[in-house]
Amino acid sequence: MKKTVVCLVLFICLLFSSCSLPKTYELLNPADEIDEISIVKLTFEDREMVQTKLQKVEDKELFLQEFNEIRCYKKIGDPTGATEEGVENVVFKISYSNGEYELIDWAGQSVYTLKNGLRYYSGFSGFDKAEFESLMNRYSTEKQPA
Repeated sequence: MKKTVVCLVLFICLLFSSCSLPKTYELLNPADEIDEISIVKLTFEDREMVQTKLQKVEDKELFLQEFNEIRCYKKIGDPTGATEEGVENVVFKISYSNGEYELIDWAGQSVYTLKNGLRYYSGFSGFDKAEFESLMNRYSTEKQPA
């Protein structure tokens, strides 16, 4: 019995020692409801997040295909936002026809829904940083901050 408990504790420790598990990114709404994909710069004024649209992604289908090729991981633990509060960042924004949207960075996401408003810390998905930044560079003339 003692041996079983020790093995179970070791298994649980090994399972949770990994910070992420491979997965596919789940969009906030179905892809056919996407109204626009753009690149936005997040800044902060008086602790309020300001979104400045830098450019629109013209080919949504190609973008989604390339976006889905980036290695994605489900994070275990607290969710993260599209950027640290107060820190500027350049992210992808996916807007839906119902008015909802999500802000996506390699390390986390923020979402706006009609029911809950803006949930700044909502990201349980993380991406391979180099692959994500490569995609950002292909679609943006402005580089993502380090």
